[in-house]
Amino acid sequence: MIRLLTGMGSALCAVLIVGGTTMAAQTGFSGHDGNDPIRFAADRLEVRKEGRVATFVGEVEAQQGDLTLLANEVRVYYTSGSDDENDTGGLGGSVSRIDTRGDVRLSSRGDTAVADWAVYDIERQLVTMGGQVVLKQGDAELRGTRLELDLESGQSRFVSVPAVGGDTRVRGEFTPKRNNDETTP
Repeated sequence: MIRLLTGMGSALCAVLIVGGTTMAAQTGFSGHDGNDPIRFAADRLEVRKEGRVATFVGEVEAQQGDLTLLANEVRVYYTSGSDDENDTGGLGGSVSRIDTRGDVRLSSRGDTAVADWAVYDIERQLVTMGGQVVLKQGDAELRGTRLELDLESGQSRFVSVPAVGGDTRVRGEFTPKRNNDETTP
């Protein structure tokens, strides 16, 4: 196992496992308050009461606190707002999961993650992103096929799975800070 620790402005800390497929990194997504309201805007909204699903389509934007989500389509799964067994569902319940697809972009306090799809598990405060995934923080850029973001702790974990091109490796680029101290020869 090789550990790479680097201070890059916002203190990106990465752990690489050589020969493996995982990478963990501290990001700016930490400290997210999952109890903040989620606000949506889209070109169209479709609601299926029986499945308790609201589907937002077309340039969807969702915001929860400092967290912003952009995508082509967002499906919001919600629980009933009632304990009545005969309740057919309604938008009065609480959101349990958000599924997104198409040009997904998640950003918070300067950090950005882009992917083909994402699933936000509200209760666990966990966002899983997949496809062609890119995580950017300052000058650092990480790429892989699957990213897990813990919004409570801010920990991220790349888990590469076989992609269409067969590449299962996590890739990254870090720019070291140069010491501009003129007294050093």
